[in-house]
Amino acid sequence: MKRIFIFLVVALGFIAAVFPPTQRKVALIIAISDYSAAPGWRNLSSMNDVKYVKDALMKVGFAANDIDTLINKDATKAGMIKALDDLYNKVQEGDIVYFQFSGHGQQIQDDNGDELDGYDEALIPSDAPAAWDPVAYKGENHFRDDLLGEKLNKIRKKIGPKGSLVVLVDACHSGTATRDAGIKRGMEKPFLTDPSYKPNIRIDLNKQPEQGLLEGFTGGMGNMIVFSASSPNQPNYEMKDNNNNGVGSLSYAFAKSISELPAESSYRVLFHKMKAIIQGDIPNQIPMVEGDIDLEVFGGKYIPKPTIIAVDQKFNNASNKFNDTTFVISVGQLNNIYKGTTVKIYPVGSSEVYAEAVVTSVSTFQSICRSNKPLKKSVAYEAKIDAASAGDFSAELLIQNNDKNSKIANAAVASFSSYIKPFQYLSIGNNPDFTVDISKDDKGSYVVSLLGKGDDVRFSRTIKDSLTVDDCKYLLNGIKRNMRVKYLRNLPDGGALAKDVTVELVPKIPSSNPNEIIMSEHDVFEIRITNKGKSDYYYTIIDIMPDNDMKVLLPDETSEPQDFVIQPGQTIPIGEIEVDEGTPEGKEIFKIIVSKIPMDLRTVVNRTKTRSANTQMKSMESVIDDLFKDSNDQRATRSSISNMKVDEVGILSCGFTIKKK
Repeated sequence: MKRIFIFLVVALGFIAAVFPPTQRKVALIIAISDYSAAPGWRNLSSMNDVKYVKDALMKVGFAANDIDTLINKDATKAGMIKALDDLYNKVQEGDIVYFQFSGHGQQIQDDNGDELDGYDEALIPSDAPAAWDPVAYKGENHFRDDLLGEKLNKIRKKIGPKGSLVVLVDACHSGTATRDAGIKRGMEKPFLTDPSYKPNIRIDLNKQPEQGLLEGFTGGMGNMIVFSASSPNQPNYEMKDNNNNGVGSLSYAFAKSISELPAESSYRVLFHKMKAIIQGDIPNQIPMVEGDIDLEVFGGKYIPKPTIIAVDQKFNNASNKFNDTTFVISVGQLNNIYKGTTVKIYPVGSSEVYAEAVVTSVSTFQSICRSNKPLKKSVAYEAKIDAASAGDFSAELLIQNNDKNSKIANAAVASFSSYIKPFQYLSIGNNPDFTVDISKDDKGSYVVSLLGKGDDVRFSRTIKDSLTVDDCKYLLNGIKRNMRVKYLRNLPDGGALAKDVTVELVPKIPSSNPNEIIMSEHDVFEIRITNKGKSDYYYTIIDIMPDNDMKVLLPDETSEPQDFVIQPGQTIPIGEIEVDEGTPEGKEIFKIIVSKIPMDLRTVVNRTKTRSANTQMKSMESVIDDLFKDSNDQRATRSSISNMKVDEVGILSCGFTIKKK
């Protein structure tokens, strides 16, 4: 009997050595929306982060029962410590681990001298007030980066070199005070355990290399990649999903990007997709990534974006012999699908269109469609997006009156609120895209300013005794101009032709920042366009400046659209282009649009020509034309935008951040 037992032990050991435990994907998401138990903090939209990220993780191969969540009142400091300890106990050697925190962050007085700037970074649990109190609170519930590093290092040691740890921090820890009313995750004022504390060392974050939340990790453990929503000296703003619900910018960008990754993608590719989504909405916010970003995402153990979109006929219709016009496709909001998107249906393996369909309902990763003819149950179909959209042309405003005792200021609020009522694309809310700020200047006059996220003043106007109709028109036109630019910034890269073209922005002096190309006045760069396809393509370049000025860079006024053609195998360098003196700080983006036939977007962007009402516009031109409609008819007040035929164009983006030297 003893021999049998020994044999079994040896055999089991041999099996364990030859067949190691299956590599699992394990996740912990900590998210806090409700900070009512922690005075001084604004409530957030973090529950939406959980929904999107959890759906995205499941989409790429995480099992639902391996995704743990800790939310709201349960996410105390003690609760967070226990959750991280439970995560440590759950993981095994070689596992892929994902950790996320969505909530507020804050700098706190350094307690052990390990920080160059004199402050630790801290995550804010649900029981950590924002301010020091000599009796009630002295910072003991702030979750310092030292503690987080200790917990994550233990996990890295346990999963070992064959495992990997991905960390996503959708919070911020500093930033400057702003007037805009956008929801920010964090606070510009550090938490001081000693009110008289002055750090010995001060760092100019505009000159020193920017530091992330987690530093100083050693080798010999599991690989770790850390995504942060913004640079250390910046606020982190929430953004909106397709339903205008608030959501963490980094969480939403991660969920959208991870679901669109082709096979064998690196963290570098993932990060650039995430950054493009964030900066399309918040141009001045610079997300960060740390670690070996050339590693394959999740060690390659993720489900890539499918090469075809399968048609799933889930709806039976007995009266039609179980052939039906309603079907489901496994792409949704996070794949830039909207209600009204049009689809073409093909039998699998065929290039002949069988039917056309329109999306009638959209969820995170799924859409319900209705075709113009019944689909046969005995036939397998695939769908191809025919006409896509970047959503409705809409914005949420908050009118911020800083002098509520003033008759002039109160009348201005009432006048502008009444004036914008007919315009369907504008709404009033507490998580605004733009803030209309009414303040008194040093001369006693009232100034109405439009503020974007990041407190950048898009325009301002001084009013006299009252806000006139002309003043309202001026303000509305300024809002529309900024909405148009934001819409174009957010146009996702893609289209049938995008796979055939690459775009690279090359500074003459290479950027030293690994997360972003940083340029200043008089710096020189060029844009290189390469055609990897088999057909000639025509290209247009739209330049979107940090202050939301915009123009068609090419073709310019001295040339014609047919002059800008790129042949198969050809690379065209466009430059040298110099950053103009006086260019405002912020994100400059170039949208490169390629097409099989020439397009003249100057007619609708620059309004340099008058278009006949009978002129047939291509779908891309129709999208731009809808954005720039300035007439006073009903069409000028609506919020819907024409769809863009994806087989007509390819859209690619590149850009850089401008900073003063």
